[in-house]
Amino acid sequence: MQSDPTDISNPTGAFLCRIICFLLAVLGLAGQASPGFCEQQSLVLQMVRTVGEEVLWESPVKRGDSFTIDYRHSSDHTPVRDIFHIGDEGEIVLIEERFRWHGAGLESHPAAGRIDFPEGWTRVRMHRTLPRFLIRVGEVANHTLTFRGREIPLLSIAKGRDSLWIRVTRRADVR
Repeated sequence: MQSDPTDISNPTGAFLCRIICFLLAVLGLAGQASPGFCEQQSLVLQMVRTVGEEVLWESPVKRGDSFTIDYRHSSDHTPVRDIFHIGDEGEIVLIEERFRWHGAGLESHPAAGRIDFPEGWTRVRMHRTLPRFLIRVGEVANHTLTFRGREIPLLSIAKGRDSLWIRVTRRADVR
């Protein structure tokens, strides 16, 4: 069976696609061809087991999308919500942490961002850029990632105490 040389999952195909895109881009700069046929970069939000870099969950994401992680604080057992935004460069930005009661590891310093207290919550608004971040799946915390209305309990894709990266990565698409 012969492989498809334009299949980007095939190393030879990926190399050929890069060469073709380069040539099209050069011709586009010369006004001879449109670079619209070149590879475009799609963004993908992923949860990845740190050991072995195994992708456990992923979903396409766009700049401007948001997601949350809700959990119970491990010692205080109070609810915490972290709100994230996908930035202009595809980076993850922590924009808000909200909690009922201050516990270890939660934002509280005035330099972290603007703090207010709506309806019994402490809300810390910030702009912390994270290329990726590490999370340990809590057996008590019940971490749940919510994206586009879909709730993904981390215990449904990983074991308690597993260490995961949450990251946005770029994937080449051939048009």
